Amino acid sequence: MMHTFELVRRSTRLRTLLLAAFGLSLGACGDPDRITDATTDEAEPTASVEVAGADESGELGTLAITEEDGGIGEEEGDASLPSLSLNVSVGAVSQSNAFRGGIPFGAFHLPKSLYGTTYTGSLGNISPNQLIDYLETARRRGAKVMVTFSGNEKHFISRRLFSMALWKQRVNRYRHLNLASYIKDGTLIGHYLVDEPHDPANWGGRTIPLAAIDEMARYSKQLWPGLPTVARAWPKFLKGHNWRYLDAAWAQYSDRFGSVSAFMQQNVRDAKAAGLALVVGMNQLAGGSKSGLRGFYSGRFAMSANQLRSWGAAMLGDSYPCAFLSWAYNAKYMGRSDIRSAMAHLADKARSRPAKSCKGGKAATTAGGGPGPQGPSSPGGSGGGSSSIRLKVEGRTAGGRQHMKLTWSGVKGSTVDVYRDGSHLTITQNDGHYVNARRSIRGVTYAYKVCQKGSTVCSKTVKVSFR
Repeated sequence: MMHTFELVRRSTRLRTLLLAAFGLSLGACGDPDRITDATTDEAEPTASVEVAGADESGELGTLAITEEDGGIGEEEGDASLPSLSLNVSVGAVSQSNAFRGGIPFGAFHLPKSLYGTTYTGSLGNISPNQLIDYLETARRRGAKVMVTFSGNEKHFISRRLFSMALWKQRVNRYRHLNLASYIKDGTLIGHYLVDEPHDPANWGGRTIPLAAIDEMARYSKQLWPGLPTVARAWPKFLKGHNWRYLDAAWAQYSDRFGSVSAFMQQNVRDAKAAGLALVVGMNQLAGGSKSGLRGFYSGRFAMSANQLRSWGAAMLGDSYPCAFLSWAYNAKYMGRSDIRSAMAHLADKARSRPAKSCKGGKAATTAGGGPGPQGPSSPGGSGGGSSSIRLKVEGRTAGGRQHMKLTWSGVKGSTVDVYRDGSHLTITQNDGHYVNARRSIRGVTYAYKVCQKGSTVCSKTVKVSFR
């Protein structure tokens, strides 16, 4: 069952709820940690939450934030998308990033004011008109963030069932944004596609087909090449499918799941079997044992400082996860001195971990390793290349856009990885042809290469220039 965290519409109501939120046990059905919906901004310390009860299903969940009156404007979006990539510049952006190393560590809807100290990661629901500013703040403060573009499930459910057309319309509200620089420097670590596709209770009694999840990921990569795609679903549910576009699964720990080490071993094993990277975290607000800290749901407990230290350290002891994001930010809970100390302890452990992206593929399933910083096998760069793969690139300008036509031969497999300027651009059919289009820019040179999917077997880099 779903439940929501609502960003209430009146500031007085926010402040009143903030005083009452922690320690309340409210009875209703729904998982205790769902997260969805685009809001006018991420949750700030002055914002509070309305909480509902939880069931005992043990399924993953999310947090939903509703839109304020007079808030987000809904754009009319065509569910179809041309085959050419869209890249619209949105102002000048800084290229500096003060990230402190390791893997991103934080909580859902973390206030921007806390970025870059103890916390270096978050998951946000940000409106289209505020996303660039949000990403700029994260970059300046040294945080790496994941975002959702589709919002709450209510926006893409039709007759109680999942609607791909409506989901794409939601995502299309962001299609005009050029996120390339934030993807390239790792400020934006993932597109959170959908929550709990494995739970039929959320989708009219049916799970979302795995092929539909991969279509969401394909659509995302067509809009923002190189952006890792993440489904908040158990790796076990995602096994058995030949993923072409989905990059990462998600596993969130609660005390009711038993041994932390067994939980990690199982989910890492399943993620590797599926060829996916793995995001992990804890249900810190309602996933504790009888710790003395009352949780937000009837019969549930928030994790104590000792539980955070012990369970979090065990999870961070595994080298496979690419990010550690827990459900969810709450000012009163995370403001406790013992909780702050435990979080600082875990932050140190997260910073000591080797940095990696949340991209899936061959590198994600290598024993003891994880996805590299540039993509499935980090083949970025120029020169070199396999003599067996031949690539030709032709450029032309038409209709105010530059069209780069790639033709190749000698690549094995049904799909190929396409790289532009050293960064992963897209995965496309191995039919020997691909066209990349961009808004016309004078005096620019592009460098392309094609590679066998998930490998370092690539063509030589071929450049095309526009004067």
